[in-house]
Amino acid sequence: MPFSPSALQALLQPGVSERWQAVQRWLHPEMLALANRAAERAAALLPRQWPLYELSFKARRAIDRGKGRRDPIEDYWFAFDRPPRGAGVMLTVSGVERTVTVGLQLWGARRPQLARLWREARPLWEALIDRIGTEGQARFASRRPPAPGMRWIDHYLAQRQAQYLWAGFVYPWDNVPPDERLIDDLCALLPLNEALMELAEIELATTHTLRETLERYHAGLPPFEQIAAAIRRRGMVTDERILEAFHLAVQARPLVILAGPSGSGKTWLTRLYADALIGSGEGQPNPIYLLVAVQPDWHSARDLLGYYNTLTGLYQPTAFLRHVLKAAADPDQTYIVCLDEMNLARPEYYLAPILSAMETAEGLIDLGTPLAETPLAGGGVVRNPLRWPANLRLIGTVNVDESTFLLSDKVLDRANLIELGNFDLNRFRAVYQGAIDDQIWQMLAAIQTHMAAAGKPAGYRALGETLRFIEQASSMSPFEALDVQMLQRLLPRLRGDDTPRFRQALRGLQALCEGRLPRSATRLEQMLARLDREGYTDFYG
Repeated sequence: MPFSPSALQALLQPGVSERWQAVQRWLHPEMLALANRAAERAAALLPRQWPLYELSFKARRAIDRGKGRRDPIEDYWFAFDRPPRGAGVMLTVSGVERTVTVGLQLWGARRPQLARLWREARPLWEALIDRIGTEGQARFASRRPPAPGMRWIDHYLAQRQAQYLWAGFVYPWDNVPPDERLIDDLCALLPLNEALMELAEIELATTHTLRETLERYHAGLPPFEQIAAAIRRRGMVTDERILEAFHLAVQARPLVILAGPSGSGKTWLTRLYADALIGSGEGQPNPIYLLVAVQPDWHSARDLLGYYNTLTGLYQPTAFLRHVLKAAADPDQTYIVCLDEMNLARPEYYLAPILSAMETAEGLIDLGTPLAETPLAGGGVVRNPLRWPANLRLIGTVNVDESTFLLSDKVLDRANLIELGNFDLNRFRAVYQGAIDDQIWQMLAAIQTHMAAAGKPAGYRALGETLRFIEQASSMSPFEALDVQMLQRLLPRLRGDDTPRFRQALRGLQALCEGRLPRSATRLEQMLARLDREGYTDFYG
């Protein structure tokens, strides 16, 4: 048996921190030993591809989840994956199911590649797919059962709403096979994962091809007054002092972080600022701006900068690397990259060489290529080491909630952090282009006061979309439409432990809704009752 009884029992230990510590003491060493043995076998199976793979374990973030209630972890896993990611193989020990599972985990971004593999190379994968169907399980969202005789993969691909997929083998604790069988299962799934990654690389290379275009913009920075006026014309609601601080921070440091609640306009501000730098209008392309959506599974610089593929002898670039090269070739113009939701993964991991380059006079980044000059997949070349362009600015946006990591001192010491948390409702109303019922506006302003007291104010995006919903709900009265929006957009934000401030905010909201927003008042009453029973509440309990 690969896991000792004490290792498995660690996942049943009462207490949040106590369970985590037990897992690290008893289960983690045994899983690490198994992972190392699996890596040795995988290196022999995929000798040329294996250097691209990385090993990761479930992180402590699973229990450090902000201000909400913390629950003990329910499982512990290790995974092998590689850029461009979106799929990987993993071994999981579950304390809830009391199982050991070995499976392929695939996110929606790799669903098209799986469909193409199954369509174009079905004979190659039929044996594995059928083995999973007969000996294992496939788990995904499905609204209807499969037709008789339908393979699980065809069922998955037929479900448009199905994005996440787990497919593999499940063993109960009292019947876990020997180590070699678990490693056999991992190695059986690895070639499928590798085929998905190689297909993704081919498709990404075609989308990252450089095209020579004539860019019409002027180098240099316009005065701040001109930038601020351009941003205000586009409808951005923000304090003038915050906007000027942001402008100065962008010029002073290569890394700026915008913090604030979801919907406060952080990402939009980065685009408006970049547009203002070159006079680009709404809907027009901006050659100096790139938006990068940070993914939760990023854990090295290769996810951001790309990587050298030993199979092809080419460097597999990302859109980010292309933008870096573009900025380096145009040193008189400021370039902007927005790392959207940068703390969904750990910035100190995937930004590590960039943060170091920003602090040195040379500004060099080792790309890990064997030659000083390497051709890029999709066209072009890259030199190693890569010199970080002094005219390129990284602007990260961060939310602080259960899905994100706290920023480390390493990141904060190298950045200017600007908070966009103060909502100016009067200014928002002045720039809102639709009609606003005075009574609805007064109600929304009162709701916002209580939401802010609960620590969950609605952002400008949520307020604007609530008002547009009310405008379009011709079959309802304005207050009926607002009641619906309270349940759909605003109340789901509320969650927290029983503190005097939080309880008072919920009571204030309930009193405000009584008689005018009856369904919202009922839900708030239920949330308060749960707060009395459990000392914690949220919208869903």
